[in-house]
Amino acid sequence: MEPKLERIDTPDFEEVYKVTEKESGLIAIIAIHSTVMGPACGGVRLYHYDSFDSALTDVLKLAEGMTYKTLSSGVKLGGGKSVIIWDTNKPVPEKLLQAFAKAVNQLNGRYFTAEDVGISLDNLLVIKQTTPYTLGVETDLDNKTPSPFTAWGTFRSIQSVLYKLNYSNSFENKTVAIQGLGKVGSIIAELLFWHGAHLIVTDSDKEKVRFITKRFKAQAVLPDQIYSVPCDVFSPCAMGGSLNLKTIPQLRCKAVAGCANNQLATPECGQLLKQRNILYAPDFIANAGGLINISFEASENGYDPKLARKSVHQIYDKLLKIYTLAEQQNSTTSETAMNIAHETLNQAKSLLLK
Repeated sequence: MEPKLERIDTPDFEEVYKVTEKESGLIAIIAIHSTVMGPACGGVRLYHYDSFDSALTDVLKLAEGMTYKTLSSGVKLGGGKSVIIWDTNKPVPEKLLQAFAKAVNQLNGRYFTAEDVGISLDNLLVIKQTTPYTLGVETDLDNKTPSPFTAWGTFRSIQSVLYKLNYSNSFENKTVAIQGLGKVGSIIAELLFWHGAHLIVTDSDKEKVRFITKRFKAQAVLPDQIYSVPCDVFSPCAMGGSLNLKTIPQLRCKAVAGCANNQLATPECGQLLKQRNILYAPDFIANAGGLINISFEASENGYDPKLARKSVHQIYDKLLKIYTLAEQQNSTTSETAMNIAHETLNQAKSLLLK
């Protein structure tokens, strides 16, 4: 049985679909924001949403963010995202993943999926077996899983805010508060530990917190306490929207740099960070390492992890330029980065019209 795709008319989006398949119980949404620079790329998120509308709101923000991420990274891909609405306390049936993959096939290469929250590499391999439009799958021949590259790019973004504030990349005597210890957050914790940082961590999963605190002698706090701990850098590595009108006034940090998507609940939150003199590394640049890595799968010369690493490493320099430009324009770093992305997109659209 083929899944059913129902078009959802959405302003400023090329295509948005509600996806259902009765036999597997699949309810999903695929959002394609832009294919101007190439086929839309974005992971599939499996999450227990409260409602279809909340899932739709999330996937639209994520898909639009992917467009900005691809534009800022210079990769020949567009922006898209998908979500599967599922009770994460239940096992994920293969037939559910296969039904989702069949829906991706119906888009004929306009959207490529990849790993995201709630999707393991084993899940992604099941999807890959049904659709060729899958990126970032680990095999015996290479290691294209995006998490380590996302973590390295985020680590470089944390280095960038330290350099901007202190003219030094050293983590000695520096404290980083990490919110979220998932696949990427836990790697960031390890990188920071080996570079001398003191860690303050939190996660809703107590076992993850126990493991990281024991391994790296980190300080653990409750999830609602992480915002107010004194630190040099606050690193949001969980779900989006954590920086909002309630949490930003609590922050006792000098900078924010993390791997979470859509960290700012509203655009105005960027201005609030600026008013509090807190340096912000725009999330769609800081967390672009995984996207950059999987973009190398399309290379004519084949996937090369060294070239991918080199490109991810440059996130540091891109962010330093953003900070400088924002100062010159008396703007927020988030607005500056967004304006550059919009300008790039508009130029690409103009070229297509010629």
